[in-house]
Amino acid sequence: MFLDEATIDVSGGYGGKGCVSYRREKYVPRGGPNGGDGGGGGNVILIADENTDTLSDYASDKRFGAPKGKMGLGKNMNGRGGEDLLLKVPPGTVVTGENGEHLADLSVNGQKVVIAHGGKGGFGNSHFKSSVRQKPDFAELGEPGEEKIIKLELKLVADVGIIGYPSVGKSTLISVISSAKPKIADYPFTTLVPNLGVVDVEDRSYIVCDVPGLIEGASEGKGLGDKFLRHIERCGILLHLLDVSRALEGTEVNVEKLKEDYDAIRKELEAYSPTLSKKKEFVILNKIDLIADNSDSIETELKKLGIDIFMSISSATREGTDLLTKKIHPIVLEEREKRVPVKEDPDKIPTLKPLDDSNKMGAYQIEKQSDGSIIVSGKRLEQFTVMTDFSKEGAVQRFRDVLERIGLKQTLENEIGENDVDVIIGGIPVNNYL
Repeated sequence: MFLDEATIDVSGGYGGKGCVSYRREKYVPRGGPNGGDGGGGGNVILIADENTDTLSDYASDKRFGAPKGKMGLGKNMNGRGGEDLLLKVPPGTVVTGENGEHLADLSVNGQKVVIAHGGKGGFGNSHFKSSVRQKPDFAELGEPGEEKIIKLELKLVADVGIIGYPSVGKSTLISVISSAKPKIADYPFTTLVPNLGVVDVEDRSYIVCDVPGLIEGASEGKGLGDKFLRHIERCGILLHLLDVSRALEGTEVNVEKLKEDYDAIRKELEAYSPTLSKKKEFVILNKIDLIADNSDSIETELKKLGIDIFMSISSATREGTDLLTKKIHPIVLEEREKRVPVKEDPDKIPTLKPLDDSNKMGAYQIEKQSDGSIIVSGKRLEQFTVMTDFSKEGAVQRFRDVLERIGLKQTLENEIGENDVDVIIGGIPVNNYL
């Protein structure tokens, strides 16, 4: 099943919990805390894989979570980190967020991006030993991983895109110049999904894409065009097929009708995307087997109307098709060179928004809600709060000490006064711990 759009829910793995442990060794009179740290949760990583040509893997499965980190152990043994979850997508996949913001563009095979980070592992109790806290009875909880709802949108990456009205011979052409086997019939919208074919010329090859036929209003949702115009955006060049049979009036060809067809498709390309309208285009006159030897005069008339015909062919009889593949071959290679991306470090996986470790505990904002509750926000402060084990008195005391040190405890007491209102940090009500 061909699927070029999918919306999925991804979440990084939970960080592992820190360990509470003490040395219990014979002949060691002053055994202290030795709890290890929890392992970090796995990341969710998208990777472009050329062996995948559809998003059908995400048709039924909609939730994907990376493994969590392991809990820390005694003897200062840290827990193992969760493995990263790799999600394969076809090259040409564009990733957007829930609000429509652009997040990533995986256009090259092997390209990767961290889409959701795993949570940080919690510190074991050995981290909290001090002169005034010689036997800490608590450790940190693991941090929850990032959660995102993302939209995947496939824009096929092809060297050549074949465009035109329905039934102008696009599917027939791709079937005779490549090994593609699209559905071919004598009614409009036979092609319901894009077809890709590999064309071999000499010792090189290139990819051709045949998309469903366009009609007037395609960019506004009419027909099937608006659904598949996105695939033409990634093509290096366009072959615009004009069907002489659409302009036949008896035995004569009405070149004005061909001009109207051409202008209508061009209008839809421009309405959909300025970038698409500027792509290099070659106009092909198709089905010339229906007009005997009259193609030269038609080409001349169309040139007078501002349309230069690159070639005249007949997909059905294969007249001129081999020559066409050879003529566009050097053009394809030239355009392909322009699209070669800058090589990246293969060992470095980019992230959508790099984790900012510079955020300080004291960087926070206080916001009063309409119901009277108080929301305290701040990246590091929220992380600290969700990783605090409030079931342990020592952890609660540490939480209070930190809030007092950054001045938040006094600020909240002044805001609350004698009122009974909720104070929430990182989604956790903390009234009882102030």
